[in-house]
Amino acid sequence: MNKFFTTIVLALLSGLAHGVGHENAAGNALVFGGNGRLGAPIVRGLVEAGHPVTVFVRETSDLSRIEDLDLDYVVGDLTDADTVVSAIGGRDFAYVIDATARRDFKNLFYDTSMRNILDALAGSEVQQFILHGSVGAGDNVENFPDVPFGSMKEMLKAKGRAEDMLRASGIDYTIIRNGRIVRGEPPPTGKASLTEDDTVMSSITRADLALLTLDCVGNRDCYNKTYHAQDKSL
Repeated sequence: MNKFFTTIVLALLSGLAHGVGHENAAGNALVFGGNGRLGAPIVRGLVEAGHPVTVFVRETSDLSRIEDLDLDYVVGDLTDADTVVSAIGGRDFAYVIDATARRDFKNLFYDTSMRNILDALAGSEVQQFILHGSVGAGDNVENFPDVPFGSMKEMLKAKGRAEDMLRASGIDYTIIRNGRIVRGEPPPTGKASLTEDDTVMSSITRADLALLTLDCVGNRDCYNKTYHAQDKSL
């Protein structure tokens, strides 16, 4: 395990030791984007905390960040409803985490994938769905009139539609929006936090985003809330 992931795991375990409000600590989790730069530390933290984890991947996915972990995999394409249903339909997961990031689907990926995921989960007893989104998603863009979102505007509209679908699904949700991701894979500062103030745009590391996510898993204090991630030390 490299230094980056070791830091993640130690910080996670320290936080869980003092955490409150968490339920079903060993509940099984389904993670989308679990092989990515944000998803991988989330997956690693879930495994270290005792969760059975299933990662949804494409046939061509690079699994190098998580290949040393004891995981289940399901294979499909989030833009293809039939493959999503085939992969996860009829299975129950306590927690679903969406940490996907795509820029190559004509800005429709996020609402298309959310629709397909929710359709596949219909009838499943999901306790919590954690969605990673972006500051400026949907109507939130109106809070940042001076930010030059430019070509990202259509993608942010799609992310907003995805958020709305999740809120309307009846599943207890947690939406975590980020503003500016620090480049590379620096270790967590340990000073990040979540706020319901939707006028906040802050820099944050993926490592800290992962820790904030893990702290919300099964934590009823996080249910049915939309957060902006912030790190005042950056």
